[in-house]
Amino acid sequence: MITQSGPKTAIKKVIIDVGATPIITVIMGSMQKYCLVKLLEKLDEGVEFTAINYWPLHTTLASNFIVNWESTDLFNKLSDVLSNIKPVSVSAGEDEFFGNERKIQVTILDMSTEIISLHKKIIKTLKEAGTIFDEPQYNEDGYRAHATVQKAHRLNKGDNVLIDEVTIVDMFPNQDITRRKILKTIKLASS
Repeated sequence: MITQSGPKTAIKKVIIDVGATPIITVIMGSMQKYCLVKLLEKLDEGVEFTAINYWPLHTTLASNFIVNWESTDLFNKLSDVLSNIKPVSVSAGEDEFFGNERKIQVTILDMSTEIISLHKKIIKTLKEAGTIFDEPQYNEDGYRAHATVQKAHRLNKGDNVLIDEVTIVDMFPNQDITRRKILKTIKLASS
């Protein structure tokens, strides 16, 4: 167990290892774990799903992070930033394999100036709120927009994706690491 203290919060981080790679990070304390995605399958706010067998088709805009959401007024800050950004249209490209062992099949999305700008504005807002990212190397210059191929759904080369909203996903609802919960969806500026 690793213990880290911040100015107002204590974070306890437990990493569950399988082999040499940590696969699950559990955050306990006054901070919570989230990610920001564009859902490519419609799910309503409040819907929960299992993390292990099912993730809806999505593209990640900010991967796993911890933050004290309430004390930072992060929802309003994100809403303010996103309400000034026009929807971004991107095309699906080739498939690649991600992960340490290159076993996670993904479809790469065009890295247009608009999607890079959207991602960087989101990350800047999160950083200003004191966010701690699980894998910061995949943000900003390390960001590669993609959609992980799911069991029942995937993007195919040439498919168009309209990023017109950002969904906040609770990665640890009710302290249950096996579940995910759709918290809120924020619309981008109307065109």
